[in-house]
Amino acid sequence: MSLDRRDVPSIPQLEALVAIIDEGGFDAAAHALRVSTSAISQRIRGLETTMGHVLIVRSTPPRATAAGEAVLATARQVTALVATLAPAAEAPARSLLPVAVGADALGTWLTDVIRESAQWDDVVMRIRVEDQDIGHQALARGDVLAALSSLPTAQTGCTATPLGRMRYVPVVSESLAARHLTDDGGLDLTTCPVLTFGAADELQHRVLRAWCEENGVEADPPAHMIGEQHGFLTGLRAGLGWGCVHELLLADLPDVGDLVRIPGLPRLDVDLHWHRWAMELPALDRLSTAVEEAAREHLIPF
Repeated sequence: MSLDRRDVPSIPQLEALVAIIDEGGFDAAAHALRVSTSAISQRIRGLETTMGHVLIVRSTPPRATAAGEAVLATARQVTALVATLAPAAEAPARSLLPVAVGADALGTWLTDVIRESAQWDDVVMRIRVEDQDIGHQALARGDVLAALSSLPTAQTGCTATPLGRMRYVPVVSESLAARHLTDDGGLDLTTCPVLTFGAADELQHRVLRAWCEENGVEADPPAHMIGEQHGFLTGLRAGLGWGCVHELLLADLPDVGDLVRIPGLPRLDVDLHWHRWAMELPALDRLSTAVEEAAREHLIPF
C-alpha cells in the first residue's frame, strides 16, 4: 500500500512547526524562515489538516498540543537531517541544536562544552535550563534533541548514556543558622527557612525528609524560591534560607560570604545521564562527544 502524497507532511510544514515553537510566535518564525507570516499560517493549517489534529495552541507564546508534541519530536529529527543535506554547491546549512540542561551543570562543568561549541561555525545552539529531574520531559515533548536527566532509562527512539554524579552540599549562612539552633548547637530544620531553585527542585526536600525521619519529627518550614543561579546564591548568602549547592560551584566561588556546611547533613549525589534522539546527526554526535568528555573530566564516576 502506498501513501497519497497529500497524507504526508511537507518539509516546509515541519520547519514551520519547529520555528513557531523555537522562536515563540508566528511572526518570529516567519522572520527566521524568511517567509511571510501568512505563509507560516498556511503551512501550519495545512499540516494540521494533514495530521487531522490541532497541533498548536494559539497562545502567547504558542505551545504545542499533546498531538503537536508528538509531531514536533519527529519534525525536529527530520529538519535536523535535512540541514545536513545541503547541496555541495551551496553554503552548508547550520544545524540547530536545542538541548535542555540543568542550571548547575551549565554554570560549572558544561562550560567546557560551551567553549568547544563556540568553535562550531555550522551549529546554532539553543540551550534551555531544565531541572535534571524533568529534563527528559523536554525531549519527550519534542522541544529538544538532547537533555541531561537524572533518569537512567531512555524513552522509545532515544539513547541514554550514563555520565556521572554531581555532588551537592547543604549550606546555610552563619547569621541564619544562629537564629535556628537546636539545644545541642545544630541547625533546627523544623523552623529554619529553606530556599529552592524552582518547583521541580527536590534536592532540599529530599534532605529535609531524610532529616525528619532520622530525628522522628515533622517539619513544614517556610520555603522560598529563586529560579536563577546567581539570585539563588545571593539568597543563601543573605540568609533567606538554607539550600544545596553543587560542590564544583561552591569551590569556584571567589567569596562564599558566611556560607557554611550544615553539620549532620550528608552530601547529596545526583546521577546524570545524557538522553538524545537515536539518530545519526553529525552535529548532535559532536555535541554528545563533548558532553561525555566534559563529564569524564569533572563528574564523580559511577
